[in-house]
Amino acid sequence: MVTVLRNSTVYTMNKSNEVLQNADIWVSEGKIVKVSKCFDLPSDSQVIDCSGQFITPGLIDAHTHVGLWAEVTERQNDANEYSSPWTPLMNAKDGIDPRHFSFEQAVMGGVTTVQTGAGSANPIGGVWSILKTAGASFDDRIIIERSGLKGALGENPKNVFGNQYKTMPMTRMAVAHLIRKGFLEVLHLKDCERERLAENHSELVPFAEVLERKMPLRLHCHRADDIATAIRIAKEFDVKLSLEHCTEGVLMLDAIKASGATVTLGPYMTPASKYENRLSTAKSPKHFHDLDIPFAIMTDHPFIPIQYLYYCVVEAVKYGLDEMAGLKSITLAAAEIMGIADKVGSIEEGKDADFAIWSHKPFETKANVLSTYIEGKEVFRHAGMIR
Repeated sequence: MVTVLRNSTVYTMNKSNEVLQNADIWVSEGKIVKVSKCFDLPSDSQVIDCSGQFITPGLIDAHTHVGLWAEVTERQNDANEYSSPWTPLMNAKDGIDPRHFSFEQAVMGGVTTVQTGAGSANPIGGVWSILKTAGASFDDRIIIERSGLKGALGENPKNVFGNQYKTMPMTRMAVAHLIRKGFLEVLHLKDCERERLAENHSELVPFAEVLERKMPLRLHCHRADDIATAIRIAKEFDVKLSLEHCTEGVLMLDAIKASGATVTLGPYMTPASKYENRLSTAKSPKHFHDLDIPFAIMTDHPFIPIQYLYYCVVEAVKYGLDEMAGLKSITLAAAEIMGIADKVGSIEEGKDADFAIWSHKPFETKANVLSTYIEGKEVFRHAGMIR
C-alpha cells in the first residue's frame, strides 16, 4: 500500500533546493517513491491531508551524546571512559541506551538521525555511531556503526587527566602525541601484521580504519591553535578530518578551506564553560557558508537539548546565514558530512521516508513540529494535532 502525504509545501533540500507548492509525497515500504504535484492516487492509497502545512526532511544532528550522557538524576555517564586517556576500542553502540528519553526529545524536535558517541575527556575516546532516533529495534536503527574515531584536543583532556588524575596528558603537546601514537604504530607494522589486527582485537584497528579512509578522524577543537594541530595531524597521515566545534575557526577560514576538512559547528547559546570557548557565536556559520566550506550545525546534546537543533539554526539565520543554507546544515549538508546522503537528508525518490511536518514556514516564529516520520511511520505527533 502507498501512503500519500498530500497537498503540502515541500522543502526538498535536494541539490537545487526546490520548494514545491501543493505537492504530494508518496511512501511505500519506508521509502519515498514519488515527489510530485498532486497526481491521481491509487485506489488503495492511505491519504494524509497536509494542506497548509510544510514538510522538510527529518533533521540531522551531526554531533551529540544522545543515549550516552547522564542527565537529570542519572549518576553514570557512559560517554567518557575515564580509566585511561587512550581508549580507541570503545564503541558507541555498546553504550547507547536506545530507550533513553533523549530520543523522545529528538523526535519532538523533528530530529530523525543523530551521530552519537564518546565525549571529549580523552585524546582518543572511541568510535562513534550514526542511528535513527526511533525504530522497530536498536539494530535496525543503526545506519553506520563505525562513523568516525573520536579524539579531543585542548583543555578537556588536560583538565581531566592532567589536572585531576595527575597523569598524561598535562600539556597540549602530550595530547597531540597520544592522538598520533596509534597512527604511527600502524604505519610501522608490516602488511601481514596489519592484516591480523582485527582478528587479534588490537587497539590499533580504529587507526588502521582511519588510515584506510574507511572512516574519518573526528577531533574536538575549540581554539585556533588546536584547530591548526588537528589539520596538521590529518595532513601528516593523509586522513579524512572532521573539525568538531571549530569555535575559533573564523580566525583561520582559509586554512580550513585549504585542508579539505568538514566542520561541525556549535553548540551556541551556552555559557562559556571554559576559556577556550568564550568566543562561541552563532555568527560563525555565515562565514563558513560565504567561503563554501562544508559545515553542519549541531547541539552537542545534552549541552543544548536536541529538540532545539532547529533553533540553533534560527540563531545563525538571525546573524546573516542564508535560510536555505541554514536548513541544509541540519539536513543534506549534515548527511553529506556524515556519509549518509544516499539514505537521508533530502526528500527525493529512493531515500528513507524521514520527514518533519511543520505548522508554519521554517524560520517563522510560530513554526512548530506537528509530526515526525521515520521510514514512513509516525513516531511523534504534537498534542494538538488531529489526523
